[in-house]
Amino acid sequence: MSKKQKGTMLILTLSTLIGVLAALNFLPDTIPLHYGMAGASSVVSKYFLLLFVPVPAILYWAVCRKLK
Repeated sequence: MSKKQKGTMLILTLSTLIGVLAALNFLPDTIPLHYGMAGASSVVSKYFLLLFVPVPAILYWAVCRKLK
């Protein structure tokens, strides 16, 4: 992996983290994951979104790896 790719992955991760942290201030404490006929059937904490922070960098890495 080149330095350019590592830098891009770092920028993607940090920008996603900043975006999620900014969004956490405006979100309610619980977020519904699935709606059914009776309403929200499963809810999670708003901090569950932090699990998705590295996803853009992982996708970038997978695409770069596939193109080689």
